[in-house]
Amino acid sequence: MKYKHILLVDDDLDDRMLFEQTLGEIDQEVLVHFAENGLEMVSWLDKHTDEDLPDLIILDQNMPKMSGRESLIFLKESLRYKHIPVIIYSTYQIRDFYFSCRELGALDVLAKPDTIQAYRDMIGQFMQVAS
Repeated sequence: MKYKHILLVDDDLDDRMLFEQTLGEIDQEVLVHFAENGLEMVSWLDKHTDEDLPDLIILDQNMPKMSGRESLIFLKESLRYKHIPVIIYSTYQIRDFYFSCRELGALDVLAKPDTIQAYRDMIGQFMQVAS
């Protein structure tokens, strides 16, 4: 499996906990790090060496201070971070938003899960992409 270190950027504590629990059920070897918003993500990334950067970043779209889309733009404009695959998940699925994020370099744009099974499906989907 390609993704062994994942950075989840989401301001919702319940969603972070559900993500970690569900991912642990799928693959206990994957290490998950968290940031509550895009600014925390930038700080977290800046504190780590290139060898310790995540293999995948998952961004919630609706966050205070720096949205998922704004965070994606930051990452893809950065020489240091642009190689990291990014997935955005969001409660609203507008076609233009999807295509805009894909054009900016997102690996995928997914619907934010609202059930445990939906989390399993989402995580299974992007972990399968990594295989």
